[in-house]
Formats: sequence, C-alpha cells, structure tokens
Amino acid sequence: MTTEGHIDVGQIENGTPELENAYKRAVSFDGNEKAVRIMNDVFEPADVAWRGIGIIPGSGLKIRDEFSDYDAMKKFEISEKDSKEPKGCSCGEILTGLKTPVECPLYKKICTPVDPIGPCMVSSEGTCAAYYKYHGDDHA
Repeated sequence: MTTEGHIDVGQIENGTPELENAYKRAVSFDGNEKAVRIMNDVFEPADVAWRGIGIIPGSGLKIRDEFSDYDAMKKFEISEKDSKEPKGCSCGEILTGLKTPVECPLYKKICTPVDPIGPCMVSSEGTCAAYYKYHGDDHA
C-alpha cells in the first residue's frame, strides 16, 4: 500500500496491507486553527441554494456585515439568479441518491460531457460525467 506516494514498509513487513489515512500526520483533528478562526470571524453560516437540490439551511457561508465593504455581491450590485433544473433533468435525484445517472431520461441521449444539460454533467467531477467516463457503454 502506498502512503502519499511512498511504500509503507511496516505494512509490507507485517504482511498487512491496508488503506491508511496519512493526512493526520500533518494536520490535527481541529485543522488549521488560525485559518478556522479567520474564517469564522469573516463569514457566518447562511441558507444556500444548491443546483439541482434547492435551499439547504445553514449549508453555506456569507460575509459578515462588518466586512460588507469587501462583499462583491454588494459592491458590484450582483443579484443572485434562481437556478432552475433543466426540463427532464434528474440531477436533484441523482445528487441525493434517489436515482442513478442511467435513470435520467436525458443521460447519454442529449446530455453528454461534450454537450452537458444539467449540473451533474457540467464538470469532470460531476456524478453523471464520472459515470459516463468510468461506466462507458455498459450502463446506457
């Protein structure tokens, strides 16, 4: 087994290969306490709309009022647009585990990585895009 690109000699010697999280060697459970403190000073929890899912209370962050001079939304008078799921798109159900990509009526028909329709296919990390890449023609 490898840990950060290196062979774990102890696992080889003991004959006990296993998945090991080496992250804790460099970062404490509490993370970067100074960065967390700064984040908490500048931002506060906010209700945020997630594409394909809708509003999830307290799931995002917004700039606190005392830092509003640095808030681009206010400084440049940017208004939030409602994000509506394209007609026939099942991204909401896919993101919440209610459907798989092949159960979406648009998947591989008119929604592909080259011509994405919904948020699940837009980026290479999207659920549908990953499914498309790694499942090939076996699930279409």
